[in-house]
Amino acid sequence: MQNRWIRFVRGCLVIRIDGDYMERFFNMCRMHDIDLWDIRKEQDVCMCEAYASDFVKMPPLLRKTGTKASVVKKRGLPFYFPFIKKRIIFFMGVIICLAMLNYVTEYVWAIEYVGNLQVSDDELSDFLEQESIHYGMKKSSLNCEEKEKRLRETFQNVTWTSIYFEGTKLFIEIKENEKSEPVPIEIKGTDIVANESGTITSIVTRNGVPKVKAGDTVEKGQVLVSGSVPVYDESQTVVKYQIYDADADIYIRTPIAYKTTISSGYPVVVYTGNRIKMGFAQIGDYHIDAMPILDFFMGESKNLYETITEKHQVVLLDNIYLPVYYGTINRKEYYIKYFTYTEDEMKSKLSENYEKFILSLQEKGVQIVEKNVKMVKNSKGMDLYGDILAIKQTGETAAIQAYHNVDEDIEE
Repeated sequence: MQNRWIRFVRGCLVIRIDGDYMERFFNMCRMHDIDLWDIRKEQDVCMCEAYASDFVKMPPLLRKTGTKASVVKKRGLPFYFPFIKKRIIFFMGVIICLAMLNYVTEYVWAIEYVGNLQVSDDELSDFLEQESIHYGMKKSSLNCEEKEKRLRETFQNVTWTSIYFEGTKLFIEIKENEKSEPVPIEIKGTDIVANESGTITSIVTRNGVPKVKAGDTVEKGQVLVSGSVPVYDESQTVVKYQIYDADADIYIRTPIAYKTTISSGYPVVVYTGNRIKMGFAQIGDYHIDAMPILDFFMGESKNLYETITEKHQVVLLDNIYLPVYYGTINRKEYYIKYFTYTEDEMKSKLSENYEKFILSLQEKGVQIVEKNVKMVKNSKGMDLYGDILAIKQTGETAAIQAYHNVDEDIEE
């Protein structure tokens, strides 16, 4: 094995010897310290191997013995140098690229979140920013165990965390508690109060004591059905209250005010048809594209541009993300042109919006009893005022204690 490496470093030749005095030639080589090995006879010639440095000593011996020697094959490191020398720029580039690759793989160039459902990506990004974890940081400077602990302390619903590297990509993997329904706050009895002012049209009570009847006018926040039911003795005196959650279907006739406005002038985006698409490259924070040069030669334009950028990161072997990006920039030129609505167009637009509002009320079960519409033109456009009289369901639950003190009623 050692001789093999020595021969590879020094360089050796496979030689073919031909002549009548080959034995004499081999003897003279031995006398002149010329090493020959792997000597074998093939028909009328002999094949052997020798060091390249010894081959230059053979011509005098060949002439004395009347033999001929020709090189069949070259082996060893010295014979690769001419090939490398001719392509020195290529090999230098390979060496530099390997050195740079070894350097950049010591840093974080991509971050991915795994397993987060309740905790959003933005919340995790804010956490990483607070912990000084960012793109371009050295991997050796990150204490993963410490950051995992901080992550669990920051988000109470996170039960398990794992922060690890794959190539130059940092993975933040978490497991969360199953999302539980919020625990309802136990309220001892509720009333039903009015959502808005108006006139009660109908009331059907399933649980509790109604405080109003059909035809009564009520104010917003007024108790409609009480959840505290009085208990009387034989003399019809209230001795106590039984507390329930009030339940009823209550409908109220109430006015609804509506207003919408439209401006007489409106902008429209008009594309000129001029479009520029070009590639770009980015290394770290350095962005390279020809757009500034193009703008310089084209001169300053008064028009605007819609720019769409597609950006991709260079990835090697799936997980070695590099701080190198490439993509395309697609820029379309446009300008803003202002148009003016006619009076009929403004009325049509306002009426369309008004009808959509009425339809949305009807989809919610609101019955329209009466509606009055007035359009007023002004210097900037037109306003629509709508007065709607509607019948809708009303009532929201509220804690009894906020509106009705049971103990005081008993004392009275």
